[in-house]
Amino acid sequence: MSFEMPAQDPKDDPLYKKVTRYLMPLVITCYMVSYLDRINVAFAKPQMMGDLGLNEAIYGLGAGLFFLGYAASEVPSNLLLNYFGPRRWLGRILLTWGLISMGMALVWSEYSFYIMRIALGIGEAGLFPGVIFYMMRWYPTERRATVTSLFYLAAPLAGIFGAPLSGLIIANMHGFGALAGWQWMFILEGFPAVVLAFVVWNKLSDNIEDAPWLTCDEKVRLRANIDSENTKKPALGIAGVFMNIDVLMLAVILFGIVLAQSGVFFYLPSLIKGAGVTDTVQLGIYSAVPYAGAVLVMLLVGRSSDRKRERGLHFVGSCLFGILGFLISIWFKDNLVMILVGLSMALGGVMAALPVFWSLPTAALKGISAAAGIAFINSVGLTAGFFAPFIIGYLTQSTKTLDLGIYCVAAIWGVCVAVSVVYFLRQRMRSILATARTNLGTVS
Repeated sequence: MSFEMPAQDPKDDPLYKKVTRYLMPLVITCYMVSYLDRINVAFAKPQMMGDLGLNEAIYGLGAGLFFLGYAASEVPSNLLLNYFGPRRWLGRILLTWGLISMGMALVWSEYSFYIMRIALGIGEAGLFPGVIFYMMRWYPTERRATVTSLFYLAAPLAGIFGAPLSGLIIANMHGFGALAGWQWMFILEGFPAVVLAFVVWNKLSDNIEDAPWLTCDEKVRLRANIDSENTKKPALGIAGVFMNIDVLMLAVILFGIVLAQSGVFFYLPSLIKGAGVTDTVQLGIYSAVPYAGAVLVMLLVGRSSDRKRERGLHFVGSCLFGILGFLISIWFKDNLVMILVGLSMALGGVMAALPVFWSLPTAALKGISAAAGIAFINSVGLTAGFFAPFIIGYLTQSTKTLDLGIYCVAAIWGVCVAVSVVYFLRQRMRSILATARTNLGTVS
């Protein structure tokens, strides 16, 4: 299971390192703040549920509603990004979600919790597909798994630094200014997005040609690499994207990955707490361990996939590794060490699979069809972010244990891995047939 793609030209390595040093720290920071504002509700959960009288089912529904608002707004947001330009639109997204995230401190009831989570999803929609689309303007296919791995560093970094930070804010700010610790957490962790909005407006360049930090020769080389790749891609148009079988299969595959990802993010603290860790600060520190393990796995897999010019085995192997980790976290749920090992594997498998996954649609789509296709795939996949906490929350409320919910999420992820095998086999057959036609044409 492999894709034919050009080998990396070593002569371009210094140039792409320069691009990476300029672009990636900022987009990683933006996505790290995004992820923290998305998952910090998990750290607010124990205190927030007590203060507002929420139960597990209400929490699960509210946590998941974020993804419905997000998914519904993805395609329009990415099309608007293509129209207004990444710099302006990404800055607008940062400003909107930062203010809404800070507004989570005003939640007072079940329904206000639901409304604010939906609003946060709408506000943040378009950031991830927008950055993926933006990176298509800079990096060719053969370099995207590595650079997307760097971008995805934001998720585990949000856990590594955000989990202890959230725990410290909740524990030490409680009662200050007549606000609860969880309210201060939302205010303090939402504010950086507002600041970053102005940084993005001033620092990012919409296109290669607009970058003042590149020489004329560097701009020509970068543009030539991107244009050479785009000439080989079909122009599907917006309508064609939604009827393309490969795009639909990729959306289903992403659904399974995001389902697992959401299961880990929203219930990781609960699984660790179930092993006997009750102190808020300790819970935050232990929660950072799986994220640290995921960083190493993700970077190794992304780099290996680009260097070996192979996608299928790297993707499927990462998913199976993650599913096994999920199961270990349940089989040994009373053993803190084994829970941390299992969750590290689960999160590592998820985070390693995602950069490889996003190299697939970006290798096949271009222009407006890429903007629509990436957003559509992401929006369908992200609906799993609604189902994961809802499924686990409902089953936990019904059975008084996380076991059945985690098993259910792992099983659905497994089904989507099977779909991915079919997808890669289809691509392999196409490659074989195309090669055969070329050989026949040469002979004739």
